[in-house]
Amino acid sequence: MATEKQIEANRRNAAKSTGPRSAEGKAASRMNALKSGVYAEAEIVAGEDPAALETMTAEYIQRFHPTTPEQRHYVDTLIRDDWRLRRLARAESQLWEYTMRHTPFFDKEHPLGHVVTVADETFARLQRRINDVQRSYRDALRELQRLQSLEEQPENCPEPAPQLQEEKTTSPRNGFVRPIPEPEYFMNGLTLEEMLHSLSPEADPHR
Repeated sequence: MATEKQIEANRRNAAKSTGPRSAEGKAASRMNALKSGVYAEAEIVAGEDPAALETMTAEYIQRFHPTTPEQRHYVDTLIRDDWRLRRLARAESQLWEYTMRHTPFFDKEHPLGHVVTVADETFARLQRRINDVQRSYRDALRELQRLQSLEEQPENCPEPAPQLQEEKTTSPRNGFVRPIPEPEYFMNGLTLEEMLHSLSPEADPHR
């Protein structure tokens, strides 16, 4: 028998297991579903058909293909809860018949009303049990779908391409216009007339 430390270590190792990471590995693992941990010997009571439980188990495995121990746990929970709901439905039917047959001075003209009057508390307990199992089924289904959705997500999402930023031009503030630089001859203090004269042939004796 495993010790408490071994059980806790197994739980930690299972929590760290993320299954296959590549898309090919995930696709292949889908084809290798784990076997169910539901055994007919532990789930069947008198009057139930083990073959029906085996058929239902195969249907759930085919439907969900659990690939990790965690997924298998929730698939097994779905199987057990489904089987219990079927059992409780038969129990309700048998409760009606039992009450009709074993109630003293039973009113055969109003059988349904008499059964509800006599066994109302028993029916209420049965309905609470049905509600509990249905809640367990919904919780297990929700968690199983969450785990499988995480497994289907790609490991590395491509980063979006960087967007080119348009070069912003600053507009002049308050109507101020940057002055155009003057030509070099204006910067040297020459007037237009002096500049023209310097360019004329008379001004250059070597021409």
